Amino acid sequence: MSDKLSKIGSVEKALQILECFTRKDPFLTLDEIANRTGFSRTTTFRMICSLEKFGYIKRKPTAGELQFSLGWAFLEKAQLVNEQIDIKEMAKEEMLQLRNQTGLSIQLAVRDGLDAVYIEQFESLKPFRLYPEIGRRAPLYSAACPRVLLAFLPDREREDLLQKFTYNSFTSHTLTSPERIRAELVKIRENGYAISKGELHEGTIAIAAPIFNFSQRVVASLSIIGLESDFTDMKMDELIGLLKSKADAISQKLRGN
Repeated sequence: MSDKLSKIGSVEKALQILECFTRKDPFLTLDEIANRTGFSRTTTFRMICSLEKFGYIKRKPTAGELQFSLGWAFLEKAQLVNEQIDIKEMAKEEMLQLRNQTGLSIQLAVRDGLDAVYIEQFESLKPFRLYPEIGRRAPLYSAACPRVLLAFLPDREREDLLQKFTYNSFTSHTLTSPERIRAELVKIRENGYAISKGELHEGTIAIAAPIFNFSQRVVASLSIIGLESDFTDMKMDELIGLLKSKADAISQKLRGN
């Protein structure tokens, strides 16, 4: 029984040490950690060495006093958590609210290689309904939802993809020039949303906004699609505001906020 209590005590001490590191203080010395936890320097150093062995703490190379920070093991574990998140379930409530507020079709898309794949949708409340089917794929350079996924990728990854695309025109509105696409991606990043007209369906307009995970990486895009008559100049600003608000709400959920 005493061995079990000792192990529990050691785990709690290790967790207290990890809790010392914050965004404000990502690097701490041995004395700073000992002062914050109330442990002796000997106990603190022994616990740090154990955490360091498993990659949860690492030493910061410095000419001055030795400092420690959280280790790379947390990135691996965070990725495992991220992979277990069902983004469809996380987004469902906001998607339904957005559909009810706008009366238009709402879609959720994720990246799969060079394509975007539509994985969830809520149908328009209007008699005439138009939306990509669940499971439909579209190149990342085409239409609002896919281009948002492309626009917010890291620079090098985005540029690599632009070199790999085999550009095809779905409609006369589809961008098929890398130069024009680059210019459009800059606008999307500046504005925080994308707009496309008739690229997947003639006579329609789609607007899309990015969804980010805990590490600020784009993991999905949320979009509204309707007929051109649904997007008057006065209505467009309102729809963009609603869309960005819901996309941000989903991002906050993915961050655990």
